[in-house]
Amino acid sequence: MKKYAIFSDLTCDLTREERIKYGILPEVFTQNMDCNGKPVPHIDANEFYEHFDNGEYPAGTLKTSSAGLEEAYRVLDSALEHADKDAIIVYAGVSPLMSSGTVNTMLLALNDYIEEYKDRDFIYIDSQCISNGQATFLQYLAKYDGDDIEHYAYDLRKHIVHLFTERDFSYSAESGRYNGIERFTMKTFTKLHVSPWMHFPSDSKLSVSRLIRSGGKGKDKLVSAWVDYYIKNVADDNEFVRIGYGGTAELERAQLLIDQLKERAGLTDDQIQLARVSPIVGAHTGSTVLSFFFKQKNERY
Repeated sequence: MKKYAIFSDLTCDLTREERIKYGILPEVFTQNMDCNGKPVPHIDANEFYEHFDNGEYPAGTLKTSSAGLEEAYRVLDSALEHADKDAIIVYAGVSPLMSSGTVNTMLLALNDYIEEYKDRDFIYIDSQCISNGQATFLQYLAKYDGDDIEHYAYDLRKHIVHLFTERDFSYSAESGRYNGIERFTMKTFTKLHVSPWMHFPSDSKLSVSRLIRSGGKGKDKLVSAWVDYYIKNVADDNEFVRIGYGGTAELERAQLLIDQLKERAGLTDDQIQLARVSPIVGAHTGSTVLSFFFKQKNERY
């Protein structure tokens, strides 16, 4: 049986403690971030969203970029240091559709290490995931105990569903990832106080599935619709769900989702993971993001 040592990039939304807990190498390939041209240090998610809550990061002020080859070399050196000598080094990266610069930089570094360390094996896996969906994918991948991790990953990534919503789309509209019509639509959503059901297909950008207006006080039709979708589509071997949220204001909505999953779907506390959206992802979504991830029985749309 082959051994694998898996690492990823900072977009996976796993904390260092979680990476160690789930059997993933602790070091990740990071990105650079700046606010109005001034570097933003790598801080944890809680501190990052405190700045958001204080109004320090207006829309359009945060930019991210690849940290470069030296950073990629550092992470690969760490992987070689911590992995067993007979383990295959696996880079399970973010979807290139969402962060091509990150993936391309790491692939350049991987090619250099393949040439230099001919006695070691390296594999690149496109997770086709982002954010806490990537965190979900990585946890399943880390448990794999067979001899063909690439084939397993190819099938697994088709089933990790990504559900997103936002209340303030001004950050996404200024992220540089969408065309003029898409940006106009996003700004219209914000003005109309619409929080749409969005999903991330394996082969495209974040997309709007449908519009669901919120209910009255204490109700949330979108959250209820997500739970309906979960109950209908969850895979038989699904082990857990992961809920990602941004700023403090979204924690109440995340808790409502948790309550409904426990009440209507029968999930227990140890099956529910609640996590912040990482700063790298939050720089593009803003703080009003709520997301939901799990393994579903059919291929994700």
